Amino acid sequence: MVSKEQMKTAIHAAFDGAVADGASYTKVYAAEIRQKNYLVFRTTSVANFALGFKPGQTDLVLVPLEEKNGTVTAGTPLTINDANRASVKKRDLQGRFVIKTTDGRTFRLSIIPSVTKLVAVAYQLPVEQKAEYEAFVALRDSLLAA
Repeated sequence: MVSKEQMKTAIHAAFDGAVADGASYTKVYAAEIRQKNYLVFRTTSVANFALGFKPGQTDLVLVPLEEKNGTVTAGTPLTINDANRASVKKRDLQGRFVIKTTDGRTFRLSIIPSVTKLVAVAYQLPVEQKAEYEAFVALRDSLLAA
């Protein structure tokens, strides 16, 4: 299994490769976990993202990620700014950060300071991002105050 530091480096490299001037962004790992309950069984799907932002600004860049055997590849970045951001909620019932865009997309992101190996085995990528998480909380709070 890949270490937390190696995974964080791979996530940052994927973001930097997909976003112009990506190295200037603060990046956090985010996961969107969706569960559907059926009568007999429940399905769970996980989407991984790198969320980039610059301190003091309200623009967000969301990059979908695919991980396989420690290799992280980036999808097409989505920039969410004041023009296309419909709403932001600090948390929903499951404690997720919720961003809605004006084109109808909703992202329910779980962003935590450290993803433990136990959680990583089940769903999320293993990362340690305490400093980045603190910067994200400051951005989140400024978006909510606006």
